This record gives sequence, structure tokens and C-alpha cells, in this order.
Amino acid sequence: MVLGGFALYWTNLLSLLPNPWADKDHILLGTASVAVSLGLFLFASLSDPGTIRASDAETLSAWHQLYPLDNAIWPEKTCATCNLSRPARSKHCRICNRCVARHDHHCAWINNCVGAANMRHFLAFLVANLAMCMYGTVLACLILGGEMEARGVWKLNLVNYATGRVVPMWRVPSKMLEWLIVLYPVGVALGLFMGVATLLVTFFLSYQFYLLAVGRTQYEMFRWRDLHHQMLEEAEQQQEEREAAEREASAAAAAVAASAQQSEHAAEDASGAGSRGKRIAASAGKQGGGWLGWLGGGRPKVKVELPKNIYHRGFWRNAAEILVPEVYLEQEKKKARRVAARAAAAAGGGAVSGTAAATEKQRGSGGSAGGKGQQRGSKKTQ
Repeated sequence: MVLGGFALYWTNLLSLLPNPWADKDHILLGTASVAVSLGLFLFASLSDPGTIRASDAETLSAWHQLYPLDNAIWPEKTCATCNLSRPARSKHCRICNRCVARHDHHCAWINNCVGAANMRHFLAFLVANLAMCMYGTVLACLILGGEMEARGVWKLNLVNYATGRVVPMWRVPSKMLEWLIVLYPVGVALGLFMGVATLLVTFFLSYQFYLLAVGRTQYEMFRWRDLHHQMLEEAEQQQEEREAAEREASAAAAAVAASAQQSEHAAEDASGAGSRGKRIAASAGKQGGGWLGWLGGGRPKVKVELPKNIYHRGFWRNAAEILVPEVYLEQEKKKARRVAARAAAAAGGGAVSGTAAATEKQRGSGGSAGGKGQQRGSKKTQ
């Protein structure tokens, strides 16, 4: 698609250079921008997103140490396909058929997963695409504007024969666009397409930088949303249970009050008792909230507080984990090696001390036996 679009751009816009607004240098710059974008596309498509393998126990343990489970959106889970204990922030991609560390999403654009190892390549690809689209939009405007300059369109005037009024053509944008569409339809379409692509890539890249700033991935955004909805449902259910208990309590209290009043005024006539019963029911209805309470208008909104995101470690640390994930992974590996070396040294020291104690014990028992033999010999000599 990129090569086909560049071919159309070349034949319909770059072929018009040079003109009064743009020179031939833009041919080289435009080709270089497409080449860089295409190279980063291939690099992001072929790069490893951060595959987790059960055979590499050291790397798997390092991922567990770098991203521990938070028991909120990342409970303990085992991947049955890859046969490994899945670290936090990882996901098994059904399309790629592998577990990816710090899985962000599977990008159909590059036909590859975006994870811990290739997020930097993906962001570079987006930046290159944004620069290419912006440059292509501006260059298309320069080329078409230069063509209008070369044809003298900017100096044309429109005459209204009904009023005799003369207006410069550049003051009527609809006429200028109509002129461009008639003479350069594909060039205008390419310029509009590049402008729309610039907006789309800008929005998507801004969203990726927002996720970087808050320490989340696209996949984690969905998990946080699901957790929020679950917590809201549980809180609403608890609130409904409390309200139902309060209504039952108020109804029981109203019934007790009604029976007490009826027993106190048992001598009154039936009509008076009926009127009092209506007043009591009305007061009970007011206590229950009336029709406003039935509609839920007076019901307070439920608010819940999400758990803390332990993977948000500040903007610069989040950026560093994306740009150089190998550094932090290697740090965790070195920590694990030092812990293992200390444990081995402690175990070896305990074994050496036990051997030395056994040797000293043997020496002591041998010395005591020799002393006893010498005493017996001296007694016989006497």
C-alpha cells in the first residue's frame, strides 16, 4: 500500500516539480521519507515483541521480578499452551501463538505483536509515518499552489455579470478547489488522504504517549475498565441490599406504630380509625422516599476507588523501560544471580563447618583413646 501510494504521488505530484513554489530537492526528500518509513515498517514487523519461553527459566524469572503480580488485574495464571507461569503484564497471543512480555496489542498494520522488546520500534515507525504524512500534505499543497501560480490562477478575476462586481478568484475558495479538481483530481485526492492520515496517526501516537505517561498498555486499559465495572456492580449490589434492609426496618417500625395507635384508640369509630390509617400509610410512604425514591432520583451515585497501579513508576522510568528494556531485565538477572551465589556460599559454609566439627570430634576421640592406653601401660609397668 505504501509503495502503491508513493507511485501515485510520484506520477501525479512529484512529476510536476520544479514549479514556482517547490524545487526538485523535494523529490529526494520525499523518497527518503518513504524509504525510512518503509524500513521501520519492516523492522517492526520482523522484530521479536518479547517472546517468553518456558525453556529460558532465567529470563522468565527476571520478568516475574520486574513485573510482579498485583492480584488486581494480574492474578496468578498459568499458560496451558506455552506451559509456563505467566508474568504480570504478559498475554498469550492467539494469532502469533506465543506469550509476549508487557503485551500492548497485536497490530494488524505490521502483522506482529507489540510488546516489551519492540515497542520502541513501533513508536519509531509511528513517528516516521507521522513525519511522512505531514510532509506529504504540505508538499502536495505547495505543488498544487505552485501549479496555480505557474498558470496565473492567482491573478484571475471573477465577474458577476448581474451586478458587474469583479472579485479575485483566490477570494472564492470553492472556485479554486473546483479548478484544482478539474485539472489535478488525483493530486487533490492524495493531498486530502495525507491530511486525514496525519490526523489519525497523530491521535494514535498521542494515545500511545498517554499510555506511557500513566504506565499502562492498551491491553491493561481494557482490564482496568473491566475491574472498574466489576467493582461498581458489587458496590451497587451492596447498596441495594442496605436500602432493602432499611426499607424493611422502616416498614416494621411503621407497622408497630400503627398497631400501637390502633390499640390506644380502639374505642373510636371505624371512619376515624380509617382516616388515621391513611395518615400513617402516607407518613410511611414519605419515609420510604415516595415516588422519587421509586424512580431512583434520590439515590446517591456509587463511587469506588481502584487499586494503585504498581507498574506506574514515573514518566521517565516508564519511558526507559520502553527504550531500553534489556537493561532492566539484565538487572533483575544479576540480582537473581547474586542471591543464588549468596545462598550457595551459605550452604557451602555450613557444610565446611560441619566437616571441620566432625574432624575435630574424631581427633578428640582418638586423643582420649591414646591417653587411656598410656595410662594402662604405665600401670602394668608398675
